[in-house]
Amino acid sequence: MADTNFLQIRKLRKEYAGTVVPAVADIDLTVGEGELLALLGPSGCGKTTTLRMIAGLIDPTSGTIEVGGKDVTRVPVHKRGMGMVFQSFALFPHLDVSANVAFGLEMRGIKANERKARVTAVLERVELAHLADRRIGQLSGGQQQRVALARALVVDPSLLLLDEPLSALDAKLRESLRVQIREIQQASGTTSVFVTHDQDEALSMADRVAVMNNGVVAQVGTPTEIYERPNSVFVATFIGRANLFDARVTNPGVVEVAGLGTLGVATSTSASPAAPSGTVTAMIRPQAISLAEVDAAAAESLATPARPVYDGVVRSTSYTGDQVAYRVDVAGSTLEVETTATLGRLHGQGDRVRVSWNRDDLRLLGD
Repeated sequence: MADTNFLQIRKLRKEYAGTVVPAVADIDLTVGEGELLALLGPSGCGKTTTLRMIAGLIDPTSGTIEVGGKDVTRVPVHKRGMGMVFQSFALFPHLDVSANVAFGLEMRGIKANERKARVTAVLERVELAHLADRRIGQLSGGQQQRVALARALVVDPSLLLLDEPLSALDAKLRESLRVQIREIQQASGTTSVFVTHDQDEALSMADRVAVMNNGVVAQVGTPTEIYERPNSVFVATFIGRANLFDARVTNPGVVEVAGLGTLGVATSTSASPAAPSGTVTAMIRPQAISLAEVDAAAAESLATPARPVYDGVVRSTSYTGDQVAYRVDVAGSTLEVETTATLGRLHGQGDRVRVSWNRDDLRLLGD
């Protein structure tokens, strides 16, 4: 992935008549050349409106959109040279696979010989060359999705825009196609923007993720940064699961939590309390908490702020094959703990256990 910013969005805003709150509120975003950026957020957060403004399907109220250094804010949609994959795929059922993929080339006046060569090449890329003569109704949902992707890629788009293209598919197929779409996008080197409300899709497919809420970008970062170092309670709870505590900052890198006592926190934390005595929210992910038998952990009984250790009682157990999620009552709080499933005995309701974590996994959050 190149460092050059290929797509630049500056102060992009969309207001609709009769509404008080803008659908998109002055957002700034950059997408590097060859990068895949995911726009992630709940329904109504503005992610699809943003994508459609990039595509030219919606006119922004204000702000600018630049692609490859060219301002395309007011350029008509058919002159932007972008490829788009819709949630519904929008394929022509009366045409075969080749004709569906070739449609955009025909609209651009590409000659028949070149059309055929480009369609053949892109169908091979999406592993559908053997189905070139099939009608759309004869294809599975996953195959139809790849036809839609091939149709978008065959025109050599300046940008590839994907609007929740996997949401109509079943869970197992979505998981498989995530990998395929990512591999195809990387092989083509096409700069891409992907809209989704599915956290797993965003984290597994994107180079970077822009988390949106109420028309604004809450945080932008790599999947690792977004998950491990969220900058707010919203991002922490929207991306995965999180244990949250009301904490009082007593010294730099140290907080006091009711029931849990004095705890060390990560020194490189997102929150910056206005005063050392400020009240903030502390967070730790369920996967960052260690769980052990009380007897087996006897050597760890001396807790420190850098590695607190607590005795607790298992409240519930949820086994999903490769993972086990526990709810553990500890010092007046209920912690969510997630561990890798082993062939040994699972902890059951009422079992006494010992939990611990490292201070660098406890982080302070903004509002």
